[in-house]
Amino acid sequence: MCKKYTTNTNMGKLIKAITKENNARLYCVDTKDIVGEAKKIHETSLTATAAFGRMLTAAVLMGADLKNERDLITLKLDVDGLVRKIIVTANKNGDVKGDIYNPVAEVPLNTKGKLDVAGIVGKGTITVIKDIGMKHPYSGISPIVSGEIGEDLSYYFYHSEQIPSVVGLGVLVNNNEVISSGGFLIQLLPGAKDEFIDKLEAKVNKIGSITDLFNEMSVLDVLKYVMKDVEEFEILDEMDTVYRCNCDKDRFYRGIITLGREEIDNLFKNEDNIEVSCNFCKKKYSFIKHDFNSL
Repeated sequence: MCKKYTTNTNMGKLIKAITKENNARLYCVDTKDIVGEAKKIHETSLTATAAFGRMLTAAVLMGADLKNERDLITLKLDVDGLVRKIIVTANKNGDVKGDIYNPVAEVPLNTKGKLDVAGIVGKGTITVIKDIGMKHPYSGISPIVSGEIGEDLSYYFYHSEQIPSVVGLGVLVNNNEVISSGGFLIQLLPGAKDEFIDKLEAKVNKIGSITDLFNEMSVLDVLKYVMKDVEEFEILDEMDTVYRCNCDKDRFYRGIITLGREEIDNLFKNEDNIEVSCNFCKKKYSFIKHDFNSL
């Protein structure tokens, strides 16, 4: 039975589907509230929000394909643009979190008068890491081909995983507010018919602004619009997605003790207590020297 999503603050909505003739898997998600929460936590500029939001959206879409509760997918952007580095992590349940190296990075609007995501990204690589319980996580790396992130991930899927895919991502920010954000992922299944591929290519070329779609339609209606005149589909699952960090004090404690006794003593040499901050949610944790006396 499908898990029905509910209306909750900071939650997005995700639909997983498959075409009726098993030509493709479909994923579609509204991430307006997720990106809004990320913007608030990291205090990102307009264009940085757009780039960060696309990465978060992509992670949710790709995480939806994970099988087990502990599986994780991580996307890392390492580029020479002002944004420098973005890292996002998601699981199968729609939980996503991220960090951005330069949250206040900004560039002028592009020639179309829109936020210049490609300009703030520049050239570099995108890395996909899948931790699915194996001895070593799977890791694939791909060059940035456009800086728009959606096209870069389509290139990654085709060349690194040999899965022809369409990745559409969009984030609209205006007056320091996230107006709309979302995306879709269409992945061809083995044996996809040529007729389906031709129809899909024709439809994708006709799709205009993705942010307009998510600003005007529900997630289901966006998916219906994208697949109209291509092929009917069957919904497999509907679920909530949320910006959620799973950090806690114990995790930071275990990280600090790996420094060793001498280094910990140095930390408290001139301080009565130390404070650490989570990169993903900015939550702060305080420790006193007594916490480590048992080492």
